Amino acid sequence: MFPKKVLGLIVLFLVVLAGAAFAEEEVLTLKVMTYNIQIAATANNPGWVVANFDLDGIAEMIREQDPDIVALQEVDRYRGRSGYVDQVAELAEKLGMYWAYSPSYFDYETANGRGMYGNAILSKYPIVNQYYHTLWRRATLEPGEASWVIEKRSLLETQIDVNGTIVHAYSTHLSTTQDQRAEQTTEIMSLVAQTKGPKIIMGDFNSQPDAPEMKNLLRRFRDVMEHAEVRSEQRNTYPNGTKADRVIDYILVSREWTIKEAQVIADEEGRSDHNPIVAVLVLEK
Repeated sequence: MFPKKVLGLIVLFLVVLAGAAFAEEEVLTLKVMTYNIQIAATANNPGWVVANFDLDGIAEMIREQDPDIVALQEVDRYRGRSGYVDQVAELAEKLGMYWAYSPSYFDYETANGRGMYGNAILSKYPIVNQYYHTLWRRATLEPGEASWVIEKRSLLETQIDVNGTIVHAYSTHLSTTQDQRAEQTTEIMSLVAQTKGPKIIMGDFNSQPDAPEMKNLLRRFRDVMEHAEVRSEQRNTYPNGTKADRVIDYILVSREWTIKEAQVIADEEGRSDHNPIVAVLVLEK
């Protein structure tokens, strides 16, 4: 038998230990990442020679950061220009993650399947639901505009089960013109408002932080880089590496989240023409 004093200390220790375990369960911590992968063509392959594509390099960049959830943009599936590879499925297999995909537009039928180009999400946790939404675009070109200016854009919506908590994660890639982005961001806010719970919107918005459409989004969501107080010169995501001079990629979160840290990863190797962003988020359950 233990002496009463020793027994009391043991009981106190067990109570404290149980309380700590309970407290730990009451906090959800996620590391998230957004990355425009430029169809793995690499920034050092201007002719987009298929033999020089580097999907392994994209996988390695993601593996180095070890995110729980990563949003990807400019992802090909079964397209001739990228060697008919199912890029999202291959990345998911290389990284051991679940995946979801939203085709922004379709290409020709191939022996493997219909060619697609769009957005993706990879997750360490099960993706229990996924939806894709086509975003508004102009039907006609303005004088002097290239045809790709009005290419189709989409929003990928996922519901991810993180140890019993449903997290709503989104991946998108918006237009290069302000008039289309204004409509697209309005659509996104409307779509996101239709669900309840913690939300993370990630992607290439092709827009500077002071643009009207971004200010509109930031009335409801928080930019992780701004709230982590990252200096403006360290926020640039395009082009890749330390030469980046524009902020066009974002991780936006609903107000349930506490933003623990955030940073841009400068990719000097040019695995893509964008730098990815990573952030650590905390949610009180």
